[in-house]
Amino acid sequence: MAGIADIFQVALLKRLRTSGDWMTWIARSLCEQQRSEQGLRTPLRLRAVDSTSISGPASTGTDWRVHYAINLDTLDCDWHEITDKHGGEALARTPMCAGDVMLADRNYLSPAGLAAAHAAGAAMIVRLRWRHLELHDHAGSPFRALGHCRRLRVGEVRDWPVTAMDDAGRPIAGRVVAMRLSKLLAAQSQRRSERRAARKAQKVHPKTIEAANYIMVFTTLTRETAGAEEILRMYRCRWQIELAFKRLKQLVGLGCLPHRDARAARTWLQSKLVVALLVERFLANARTLSPWGYSNPTAA
Repeated sequence: MAGIADIFQVALLKRLRTSGDWMTWIARSLCEQQRSEQGLRTPLRLRAVDSTSISGPASTGTDWRVHYAINLDTLDCDWHEITDKHGGEALARTPMCAGDVMLADRNYLSPAGLAAAHAAGAAMIVRLRWRHLELHDHAGSPFRALGHCRRLRVGEVRDWPVTAMDDAGRPIAGRVVAMRLSKLLAAQSQRRSERRAARKAQKVHPKTIEAANYIMVFTTLTRETAGAEEILRMYRCRWQIELAFKRLKQLVGLGCLPHRDARAARTWLQSKLVVALLVERFLANARTLSPWGYSNPTAA
């Protein structure tokens, strides 16, 4: 399309089928470079992780899944992985290190994810379903977040210390942080739940409707590190990864997969991500380029 090559469609398809590993290596190297350079600009490095579904031609379901993490300090992607529809969302997929605070949606709270974050020295702030993983209070009794939230007033924020078990049976200390929404916001959340259920031809559980009245998250950050209201302010930043997916699909065309062939489709997706990562690299270079030729003109 750019006029830099003259190649038949069949020849292009053959190259797409055979260059997947090469494109994967380029994209992975760009992400690794981003992770190695980002450092800790603040005591906590906020990172948002999520995945987006990609459908092939004439498909109505998920054929591929792009797993993606962004550094919220720079809004640049620092890790990604492409899987087929069987590759589920899991925090353990994502490389983490000390100082990271992983912001993620409901699907990412699991015993395996707890173990992976704890082993890396990372913390997490993850949205809670009303039917969440097993939690216990300080007395060892089962903790149900929804039951505690019922006592909240509109706009009130509270937290409760809890303990969760990772996949090796080790206790992980954390907190449940919650806030009661206004009637307007709760009604909007309920309608979203009803629309999701309608798309799947399912009936909405009554407790799902009740849980729509609250924001509930689980975090492993201590109270000394971040108070309850600060935890919720941090979690609101997770929306940036949804905006990143929108940019990838609308500007880069990530959501319009033209190939049914699995090998060609994977290469095509990796190529789109390479383009996006290179754009991020160019923008980063433009932000850090000093017209003076050195970082601090007053020191000269």
